[in-house]
Formats: sequence, structure tokens, C-alpha cells
Amino acid sequence: MSVTAREIMSADVVSVPKDMDLRDLSKLFLKKGFTGAPVVDERGDLVGVISQTDLVYYNLTRGDELVDESHFYQTARVEGRHLPRGYQIADFNSGRVADIMTPAVHAVSERAGLATISRMMTSKHIHRVIVKRGRKPVGVISALDVLRAFARARAANGGGRAH
Repeated sequence: MSVTAREIMSADVVSVPKDMDLRDLSKLFLKKGFTGAPVVDERGDLVGVISQTDLVYYNLTRGDELVDESHFYQTARVEGRHLPRGYQIADFNSGRVADIMTPAVHAVSERAGLATISRMMTSKHIHRVIVKRGRKPVGVISALDVLRAFARARAANGGGRAH
């Protein structure tokens, strides 16, 4: 019996809407410990994928930082007191998930085999594959999920020591 995507996927997938604010996405990733997520449209259809790498790249390439010298922080006061050291102005110019997501989604059906999934991940140099039913994401398979599946299959077949 071959191992299928349905058997190794994480079914508690959290998809993010394509119009989600990137600050909210960052907070979600930090809170949940995610490194990526499928992106869905208003119907819940899979339209892309977003990762921490996308967020880092976006933040490093924006080029809209305040770089002019200013005496604002030395003279500004809040409730009559000087601003505390390290105080920063909030950035209200944040993008949306759709602005930086990867629209090319590497996805498989729930019936895809482990060999197919692992070949896709290695040939495309990706760390996660989205599992979908029709156009809806129903799971995520990480590289660790694939390694676990191979380890279980090896143990079930008599194992042996790794070389």
C-alpha cells in the first residue's frame, strides 16, 4: 500500500485571505509559529502561497523608510513628557498578501503518492506542498512530514540502520 497525501498532510490548515494586511499576517505567523500559508480568494479558492521569506524580502526591498535627519524625537512630547527612547512612528503604508504572495501554487490532490510529493518538493526546491480538493486547500505537507513518512515506511519494512 502506498502512502498518500491525505495520510501525511496537516489537515488543520490555516489559509489567509489575499486581502489580509501584511502586519496582520506577520502577527499570525508569530502567534501560530507558521512559516507559510495558502492564500485564498473570497470564495475560499486557492490562489497562491505566502511565506516568511516573502515577508522578509518585502520588508527589505520597500525602500520607504524614514531616513531624513529630524529633531522631532528630541522636541516632541506626549502628555507633556518627552518621548521614551526607541519610540517610533507607526508605519501605515503596509501592503496586502496579494501584493507579495507567490501565485504559482505547488499543489497535489489528496490521492497523490509520497514519491510524487517528494519529487515535486526536490525538483521545485520548495518546503511545503498544498493539498487541495477541487480548488479548496484542505491540507499542507511540509518537508518534515515527508521525512516522517519515509521513516515510518522504513520502520514498517524492517528498518535497518541509516548509513
